[in-house]
This record gives sequence, C-alpha cells and structure tokens, in this order.
Amino acid sequence: MSEKELSQFYWLKKEIKDLEDKIDELGYGVGSIKIKEVIGTSSNPQSSIQEKVAILQEKLINARLSALEEYLKIERYIESVEDSEIRQIMRFRFMDLMSWNDIADQLHYERTTVAKKLRQFINSHNSH
Repeated sequence: MSEKELSQFYWLKKEIKDLEDKIDELGYGVGSIKIKEVIGTSSNPQSSIQEKVAILQEKLINARLSALEEYLKIERYIESVEDSEIRQIMRFRFMDLMSWNDIADQLHYERTTVAKKLRQFINSHNSH
C-alpha cells in the first residue's frame, strides 16, 4: 500500500470536517434535521432549505461511511505488517493522524528518523 493510499483516511476526515462546518454555517448542526422529516413536506421556502440541508447531511453520512471503510482497510494492512515499530509508526501517522514531530517524541527519535523509517518500509514493499 502506498503512502498516498495510507493517507486517504486523513483526507476523508478533512472532507467530513468541511461538510460539518458547512452544515453548521447554515445553522443546521448535525442532528438538527432528520432526512426523513423532509419527505412529504410542502413546497414552501423552509421545505426547500430543509431539502438542501438534507442533501448535505446525506453527503456527510456517505463521507463518514467512506472514512470508516478506509479506516478498516488501512487497519487491516497495518495489522499485516510484521515489524512492530513500523506498525506503531503507521498507526500514529495514518490512524491517529499524528504529526511527525509528535510521533518522534512518542518514540524518542528525531522527526526525520521516523519519517525516513516509514518511507523506506513503504518504498521497499511497493517495489515488489
């Protein structure tokens, strides 16, 4: 699995946060309107707003499902890695979304050391 593939969870989490922010900006925080409430409403302006918010919330639900699927896929891959230290670095980076500095502090390395270890592992396993 490439570093780009392993990083997909981060980008999905960012996409989810962006959708949540858009819904909040409209004044319809998560849970304030249920998609089923929109069904059977009349064609008044409030109904139109609710329909649009329901569409955004449906996108949010789909993004969360995608993030969960990606999380599980990455977790399965990490579990398959034999090297315990690399597994730990991968979990910190791709599951816990930690910075290189935080990972280095946690493992008592320099920032560049943990990044280099992970990239060497990924490169060596993607060249097969």
